[in-house]
Amino acid sequence: MKKLALFLGSLLVVGTAVQAKEVVVAPVEVSKEIIVVAEPVVEEVVAPAFKPTGYVGVQYRAYGKTEGHGDKIVRDANGENASDDNQDTWNRGANNYSRLETTFGVQATENFKLEGRIRDYNNLESNGDSHKNSKNGTETRLRAYYQHNDWFTSRVQYRDEEDDSQNLEYQARFTVYKNEGALLSKLLLAPKVYHSFPEDGGSDYMNTIGMDIEYAGNLPLGFTWDGTIYLNQNFYGQDFYTGVDSVTNTLTDNKDKDFVAEWEIYLYRTFALYSTDNYAIDFNFEGGYDPYKFGQYDKYTKNEKTKKVSKSSKTTYSLYTLLTLDAEYKVTENFAVNAGVGAEYRNWDITAQDAASHWRWQPLAYVGMKATF
Repeated sequence: MKKLALFLGSLLVVGTAVQAKEVVVAPVEVSKEIIVVAEPVVEEVVAPAFKPTGYVGVQYRAYGKTEGHGDKIVRDANGENASDDNQDTWNRGANNYSRLETTFGVQATENFKLEGRIRDYNNLESNGDSHKNSKNGTETRLRAYYQHNDWFTSRVQYRDEEDDSQNLEYQARFTVYKNEGALLSKLLLAPKVYHSFPEDGGSDYMNTIGMDIEYAGNLPLGFTWDGTIYLNQNFYGQDFYTGVDSVTNTLTDNKDKDFVAEWEIYLYRTFALYSTDNYAIDFNFEGGYDPYKFGQYDKYTKNEKTKKVSKSSKTTYSLYTLLTLDAEYKVTENFAVNAGVGAEYRNWDITAQDAASHWRWQPLAYVGMKATF
């Protein structure tokens, strides 16, 4: 009986083990979903290579006789205008002359630019009269700019004037305000140093330290305006005189420096009359103070031959209006020609603030071309 019990117990253990082995759960295979995230494609922007650009322009402009200028000048024995109520002697020398102007500019690098202007004046008076104020000679101006950053540019300027005197100037130009389309669209401050010297290189030189204030803006009805304020502290190599002795007629009160401020302000408007892809006809208006000058002293000079003393007023102004009718033809994308006629109204000769008068019309005509590259 005992043996039977042991036998049955053994069978029970074996059976339990077999049953346990049969109920073992097989491992479950879990599928894995692979999610691929696409990375954004970044396109590399390559700045176009810098290419130098520039322009060349030529214009011939002829000025006719000013209104009221019809008499031949009568000179006295000393070469001065004779006193004659029958002749109009005002501002004879600024009449009937021509100007051939050549302009050019090159943006040589992204930061460096060179500009030039050459004006050749020729007297066209038919009677051969050569007044001391006649427009004769050549004026050359060269400017080099280096842009250090968006708000600071250096400018070096060289000028060879009509009388063959020369001058050099350096400006540190700071753009302190810019807002295209606004009433005031630009304000620029330019501290400067300047040196002027005569043709013979003598002592009649001038050194200047100062500042230019340039401005520009927009007005209603399509008008624009701009200008410059010049603040100059001048130092002279030769003294000038600020007084005259009424008894002895000698010059007195010599000075070797003075402060001079000049104000230029111009108003512009272009009226488009007709235009196509290649043609344009415009009526142009401009005018303003050119310039208004505020000096520290009245200055006196004496003609050594006639002993006549002349006075230069410390405050003067020239006020003008220029009207032109301009036609332009665009020959190609980079070449255009133009021509025009007009007239300028200005107080040419008498500019002292307390006596400014004799505004007169002067006709003009011009033809020119401009090529860009």
